[in-house]
Amino acid sequence: MTTYRLESPLSPARRRLLAAATEGAILAGLSLAAGPLRARPPARTAPTVVDVLVIGSGAAGLSAAVAAREAGAPNVLLLEKGPLIGGHTLYSSGSIAAVSPKRTRATGTEDSIEQFVADALVVGGNHGSAAHLREIALGSESALDWLESMGVRFGAPFIAYSEVRPRSYAMPGNGAGRNYILALARRAGEIGVRIEMNARAVSLERARTGSGWCVNVGATQLQPQMGRKTEALRKIRARTVVIATGGFTANVARRERINPLVGADVHTSANPYGRVWDGADGDGIDLALSAGGIFMEGYGLQLLPFWGGRLLDYVGGDIYVNLEGKRFVNEALSWGRIAEAILRLPEKRFWVITDAQSYKGATLGIKLLNGIVKKSETIAEMADGMGIPAQTLERTINEYNRCVRDGFDPVFRKDVFAQEIKKPPFYWGEEHIYVHTSFDGIATDPRGSVVYKDGRPIPGLFAAGEVVGGIFGRDRLGGGSLANCFVIGRLTGERAAQAARLVAAKEEAMRTRLGG
Repeated sequence: MTTYRLESPLSPARRRLLAAATEGAILAGLSLAAGPLRARPPARTAPTVVDVLVIGSGAAGLSAAVAAREAGAPNVLLLEKGPLIGGHTLYSSGSIAAVSPKRTRATGTEDSIEQFVADALVVGGNHGSAAHLREIALGSESALDWLESMGVRFGAPFIAYSEVRPRSYAMPGNGAGRNYILALARRAGEIGVRIEMNARAVSLERARTGSGWCVNVGATQLQPQMGRKTEALRKIRARTVVIATGGFTANVARRERINPLVGADVHTSANPYGRVWDGADGDGIDLALSAGGIFMEGYGLQLLPFWGGRLLDYVGGDIYVNLEGKRFVNEALSWGRIAEAILRLPEKRFWVITDAQSYKGATLGIKLLNGIVKKSETIAEMADGMGIPAQTLERTINEYNRCVRDGFDPVFRKDVFAQEIKKPPFYWGEEHIYVHTSFDGIATDPRGSVVYKDGRPIPGLFAAGEVVGGIFGRDRLGGGSLANCFVIGRLTGERAAQAARLVAAKEEAMRTRLGG
């Protein structure tokens, strides 16, 4: 029997706390916290010309903005259309996949750039881009060092969900993603990156001079129904632009074109209760397309089946039963395979059950208090709470325990077990399914340049993060999303700063000629 340590998403309890804080922040027009996350209204004195304009404030956008300023861009402006910075990274558990020999040396684990690429391609169904994955792997160790220079501290390497080796790193604690955002935001403030909140890039077109971009920006106002109204357009001319607006998981119409089963009744993992701001509507994709870019499609969505009553971050210590009290899936499968099984359930809901023997996360007490997880002394009591016939649930658990003793489940082909489910008290809670990641998006070269249909880079236009399509294929390596955001976000920021210097030099030369 094999047990793996798996990537653990941010706990529902903590998400509820963040949701409540965020909801209040939206109504008040402020961000989640003071300091680097505080929302500032767009200043009337904002420059009309900037060297690097970054659109989106998640891990990719903040990385691009900080890297551009560190690379010498004098004037870096970051636009965030919502009321707080951080994007989906703010809610992330924080796993970052990296090839870092100096960090894995003590574990005796061997890894390489080539192995990273090979593993990621397998997880993605061999539909990913080896060139993009190689670029991510090459910059991954340096990205960890860069974050550590900002005060981030990482624990030991571990095997994240949808991974096969201990190459993922995270800052200890359930809120690692939020800590990354805070670290980057502090650094941005220290070095003079300007951040504007509630500022949506409405359109993107080539500047009349032929160099740089003209961006129409509107002030975003949120309505009580969590809708969005944009007004009071103003123009910003940017020598270079980095699009880092995230995916389109919050755009129901877009995602239904991929999978009709994920309608409005299926929430996103960033907004699991449907009460907070989630700006992942794909508008960055539209900006790139209007500038001549192309759309990479056919890769689908990643659905997340664990955000509620599940207590464990490893396989083999719990079971999943439908609303009739019967198992319906091999609990050791990947997220994608389990998600497919959940979508076939009439209600798209199920129960997760464990017992006193399992090792539970630190949020058990909070989950019990807020009612997401309940505790019962007997199977019959648990069944009653679920509204399931006690005999049915007892038969399901007894059959599962027999499979554990045999080391194999012939019905669902499961062979990864950690324990039987037999020691009271029993812990149980309801789970749902959520839209987590979109894999379609803007086409770029491996170093983040948005490209035309013929593959040529569009001068001065870059993209990073989930807004880019085709990198991972139809599923992604555990920890790969944040690795992509930090590595390519940082790279595009550096390249945008370099390109902006060339544009500025051309403008100066033109002014000199005209003046002469």
